[in-house]
Amino acid sequence: MGPAWTRLLEWCAEALGATGGSAGAEGGARRRRRPLVLLALALIAGASVLLGERWGLKGLLPGVALFLLAVLATRAALDARAAVWRAAALDLEDPAQRPSAEPDPWFAPPTARVLHALAAVIDAVRRERYALALERLPYVERAALRPEEARLLDASRALLSLGLGDPARAAQQAIVALPTGIDDIDARLGRVVLAEAWKDPARIEAIDRAWRRELHAGTTSEALERLLSLSRLRLAPRALETLKPAEARELSTEAWAIGEEELAAALESRARGGVYR
Repeated sequence: MGPAWTRLLEWCAEALGATGGSAGAEGGARRRRRPLVLLALALIAGASVLLGERWGLKGLLPGVALFLLAVLATRAALDARAAVWRAAALDLEDPAQRPSAEPDPWFAPPTARVLHALAAVIDAVRRERYALALERLPYVERAALRPEEARLLDASRALLSLGLGDPARAAQQAIVALPTGIDDIDARLGRVVLAEAWKDPARIEAIDRAWRRELHAGTTSEALERLLSLSRLRLAPRALETLKPAEARELSTEAWAIGEEELAAALESRARGGVYR
């Protein structure tokens, strides 16, 4: 399909609000362009009415065709956006989790194609199919993504780095991705971030502040809340003595996950009601 056709599909979906909300300069351009797109569509609809008065139903065909195209393009964008969140949030055993392997329909706007590629990347990294993730990653254009989708892209890159054996790079990439709001992803990446920073209290404190700021802004992440409780023990070790056994048991799992065996043992002792020295 030529650029004029794909641009028309994008404008149709944009006019109905299915592709707005992108971050950065692209998002600003979309917001400024949307009134012009709506005006153009209104003019076409008005022209169709005038043509209909002169030529009857035949005169209405251009307007009807454009309306149907807008509906199809919007539906494609919304379906692609839903596929992204299914790929990220559902269990891998859930049949609805895996993105469709079918080619994008002819009426899919560019944003829908980008979202389908993002869904494929997320699914691939979650299934540890890193070669496939690398293959699909170039098709994901950040400018087409909403902020929460861009976080999922960054999270996918971090999981990819982690899977390829580079935890330091994964931790750097995860800093800008967290929280995604997907508990499984937040847990995996949050542990990597804490493990890389654990020996440096200043870094732990900065991470603590950043995560708390995000959570206070309204993002929900049970995984980060648990890891924040763990980071608190790094900054204030005596807080361990105030933990309830159930809390200590939960945090011991996180401590084992980041490789802090001594702290994990202390938490297990606290969970059993004993005294760790």
